[in-house]
Amino acid sequence: MVQSLSIMKFRMIWIGPDEDPKKPRARTLGSSRQYVHWGNGIARKHIQHGREKLTPVANFSARIVRDLILEQDAESRRDFGIEAELDGEKLSFVVPASEFVGMGWVLRHLGPRAIIYPGQQQHARAAIQSFSGSLRQSRVFLRLGWTKRDNDWVYLQARRAIGAGGYRCDEEVQLPAALEHYQVLRPNDPDDLVSAVRSSLGLLSLAPDRISFPLLASVYRAPLGQVGFSLFLTGRSGSFKTALAALCQQHFGTEMDASHLPGNFTSTANALEILAHAAKDTLLVVDDFVPRGGSGDHHLQTIAERLFRSAGNHQGRSRMSGSGRLNTPQPSRALLLATGEEVPRGQSVRARLLIVEVRPGDIDRSTLSECQSAAQAGRFAVSMGAFVNWIASRYEYVQERLTTRVTEIRSQHHGYAVHARLPSAVADLRAGWEIFLDFAFEAGAISRLEQAELKDRWERALDELAAVQTRYHQVSDPALRFISLLQAALLSGRAHMSDRLGKTPKSPSSWGWRRSQSGRGWAAQGTRIGWVAEADAFLEPTISYQVAQDLAGSERILVGEQTLRHRLREGGLLASVDVGRQMLMVRRTLEGSPRQVLHLKAGCLQK
Repeated sequence: MVQSLSIMKFRMIWIGPDEDPKKPRARTLGSSRQYVHWGNGIARKHIQHGREKLTPVANFSARIVRDLILEQDAESRRDFGIEAELDGEKLSFVVPASEFVGMGWVLRHLGPRAIIYPGQQQHARAAIQSFSGSLRQSRVFLRLGWTKRDNDWVYLQARRAIGAGGYRCDEEVQLPAALEHYQVLRPNDPDDLVSAVRSSLGLLSLAPDRISFPLLASVYRAPLGQVGFSLFLTGRSGSFKTALAALCQQHFGTEMDASHLPGNFTSTANALEILAHAAKDTLLVVDDFVPRGGSGDHHLQTIAERLFRSAGNHQGRSRMSGSGRLNTPQPSRALLLATGEEVPRGQSVRARLLIVEVRPGDIDRSTLSECQSAAQAGRFAVSMGAFVNWIASRYEYVQERLTTRVTEIRSQHHGYAVHARLPSAVADLRAGWEIFLDFAFEAGAISRLEQAELKDRWERALDELAAVQTRYHQVSDPALRFISLLQAALLSGRAHMSDRLGKTPKSPSSWGWRRSQSGRGWAAQGTRIGWVAEADAFLEPTISYQVAQDLAGSERILVGEQTLRHRLREGGLLASVDVGRQMLMVRRTLEGSPRQVLHLKAGCLQK
């Protein structure tokens, strides 16, 4: 009798008052599992008062089907791939592991019909985990570019990765939507490879060498790794600069034509920062830097400055997460190619750019059409795919060669002394170009004679490129700009300078004075900014700075008065300083009073 009662006890189903007796019973009730599928939902079973009881947990069922480790070099995070069923409808989605325990994802993904019954939230979480069983971890990359798997180097892309042995399907990549078209291609055979590389070299016939060589060199420098500069392609509307940039971009994916470029300056700074970080070891075009002359120009300038500084300094912007944790910075890891009708202002920003000018008539339209057809047919992406495949088979050697050549070329200086960053940028670009030419020769796409000719043409193009950088750096240098503005103020009658006594100086027309209406004397024009005595000029610091800023208008000098004085000294424009007092201003008696002034050579202020 005792034995029969024991058997009856474990077969009995006790239903609580809040349960529906018409619901189908769980078929696994007699098993040792704590959680079971009950109807279309989940229930938990437990012993109460000596009887087995089922308590509803949720009106839906779910299980984890994927354990994802999302990697982005410096840090990683975990996501769960979940399959759920509610009222016969099956859904699949991904939930960050950090959000899984709180179960707030249920309403977000399943909607208001999904119910976790009162007091059952943690049971719902535990049930879902228990239904999931053992899972194999999957590694998912959140970026493009090179990674090492075992002893092999693999180039990650939006779809199939490429290694020394060809395409690889064992690497999973999850990218922002703007980067989903990054996919280089492998050639079908050696003849296809030669044809593709020759098509890519056809870009050199599209524009003058000062334009085409830096652009194509940047294309093939990009997959070799991080650089400390960006390219900026500038020209007025209708100069085909966006079309040129698109041809460069299509080396990394056929679908990224002029209408589908990955980046644009209408995006936020945060969005562009994320793209430039994820687009590792690739070229990233950011199109259309166009100041409108309104209040939004400052915001546009700020976006450009933040983006190019990140690329040039290899530093991202630190920020706090919602939980108060300091997130890892995300510096740019792409080679940026930007386009715009104007170049961003500021010496510091321009020092991080190689500026390429496109002038009216520079682009051969018939060649442009041919290149666009080749790009659309995938010829450029095939050339890049073959180059990446070639790098993968000798990655360490290529990196060592790149470092060595950059050091050698930079030590030669090349006379590019306009800014300390320029020799490094030129050396980096040239070294990358030489490596590409080695690949093209080994592929049979060019001869030794063509390789030598292409190196020579690149050298000549560099001279023209350096001249462009010099002009832009001089315009953006705050000290030189300050002097230029004062020269303009004196010539236009917006300012004048007196002699030591405050009277008409020698050569008055050169110092902002005009003949009086009677023709018998001279009249000072505008604001007095200083005094001139023989070969010396003494500027009243604050007044001269304000006159220059007023004349500059929206193109203001982007440094303060104190910083400007230091820049004048660094540029060798101050004739003397007060060494004893360690001050940049000197004491002089002018118009009978002691004054603190900036001492320049008078010739600096005369055009």
